[in-house]
Amino acid sequence: MAQEPASTTRAEQYLEERTLRDRLEENWVGYLFILPVFIMFTLLFYYPILRGIRITFTRYSLGGENVFVGLENYMWVLTNDLFFYSVGWTLVFVFATTLLQLVIGLFVALLLHELATRHRQWVAAIVMSPYFAAPVASGVLWFWFLHPDFGFITRIFVEFQMAPIYFLTEGIWPYVSLIVAQTWHDYAYAALIYGAALQSIPTAQYEAAAIEGADRLRRFRDITLPHLLTPTIIILAIRTAYNISEFAQPFQLTGGGPGTQTMLLSILTYQVAFVNLNFSRAYVIGLAMMLISMTAATVYVLSIRTEDELYI
Repeated sequence: MAQEPASTTRAEQYLEERTLRDRLEENWVGYLFILPVFIMFTLLFYYPILRGIRITFTRYSLGGENVFVGLENYMWVLTNDLFFYSVGWTLVFVFATTLLQLVIGLFVALLLHELATRHRQWVAAIVMSPYFAAPVASGVLWFWFLHPDFGFITRIFVEFQMAPIYFLTEGIWPYVSLIVAQTWHDYAYAALIYGAALQSIPTAQYEAAAIEGADRLRRFRDITLPHLLTPTIIILAIRTAYNISEFAQPFQLTGGGPGTQTMLLSILTYQVAFVNLNFSRAYVIGLAMMLISMTAATVYVLSIRTEDELYI
């Protein structure tokens, strides 16, 4: 029997490289349907970005004349100590909150997956509830808990005649408070994604492993974890972008204080734009935030591509 050419085999398996023209001819109806969305996305996303980049080369003021200043705004950012401090603290904040959200979300998803169906819905509603609260409302709640004068936790210390801990104003506690509050609000997102991934794992794989004598820990390592790799990368990409741009809850809790101790890039952007009324410099800071998000997203996308290549 004659062996089929490699090109024919690749074509049958949909591995043959196709040109852009081939894809347009095959899927022109689909592209026609998404064209309005692409146009609106361009007008509402790409055009503002390009216009903002143009503004960074000017001294922009509302209702006034926009004077071209070249790279002055970029030089101001690159020589500003507070900007570099905010970059460092933002990276720590994003890394810590994203990691904690992954770990806690996975734990919650595994817990819900093991519960009986009749209990799962009620427990899920309780443990997922923080995610469905508005960030401002969540910030107000944590502010009421942690305020050094009238906070609920402060009152507990006073009632037991203990020296209160000033979570929002003293030592390392403002950093810890922001990370814990942000983790508490958003860990449910990871739990939702992990929960869906766990439901998609065939039970036959666990049964076969149990017959072979694999204990619970080995089944988790050899079966569960490989299925959670792609969801983990997706969660990392989305939560990293959201945590970098997070503003409402940290601003409600500390406002970047005490002083500038917890100044995230998002809060610094707000202060430069709406307190100092320097929108050009604020947009340069916003571009730095976008660059960090895009760098992280690129790393995650490359990680997914590397994983896909393992199975081809």
